[in-house]
Amino acid sequence: MVSVTGHLIGTPLNIIAGRAALIRTNPSPEAVESNLRRIEEQVERLSVRVRRLIDYFGLTEPAAARRSVGEVLSECAAVYRPIAELKGVSLDISADRVDTLKIEASLSALVLTTLLSLGIRRATAGQSVRLDAGEQGKSAIAFELGLPGLDMPPSNFDWLEPPERGVDCDAFEALSLCLGLARRVGGSLSVARSSAGDLTVCFECPRG
Repeated sequence: MVSVTGHLIGTPLNIIAGRAALIRTNPSPEAVESNLRRIEEQVERLSVRVRRLIDYFGLTEPAAARRSVGEVLSECAAVYRPIAELKGVSLDISADRVDTLKIEASLSALVLTTLLSLGIRRATAGQSVRLDAGEQGKSAIAFELGLPGLDMPPSNFDWLEPPERGVDCDAFEALSLCLGLARRVGGSLSVARSSAGDLTVCFECPRG
């Protein structure tokens, strides 16, 4: 995939860069017009190729699936508890009397597993990654995750591209993607620093 993408995109970009350099060396109106025309052609060609790549590799929208909070948390534990144990990290998952309540499971589970994966990867032996579920009013479920070893992201992390400096890019991108997924199910995602210094992520999603 990387090789194909590099080939499809690299050639038009090289032509665009070359034509821009020719404009600098030969600024006559005729040469500028000819080179600009070629640049426009390559931009259009590049746009079509990128659009095809997006269409080809794009994910299909998962079908809505309503399942209980308990089922979703059980699947998360089945996947990530063995990984946590290999790292010497404890994984504490609890649901405060919300096991039987229904939520949209496909994207919600993706948010939770992405955050658990991030937390377990960054935690060191002896630390604990926590996931608690509880009711948030009468219409939502709140999942609160305690993730040690993570820095507080910038206040605005709803863009996928992080600032250039001073940011944990891996964590920033994971949180940004989870925020987008949370919004797609009609929920929200927020971060805070706990009294113990860990990063606390709260994912709220509507009850089904």
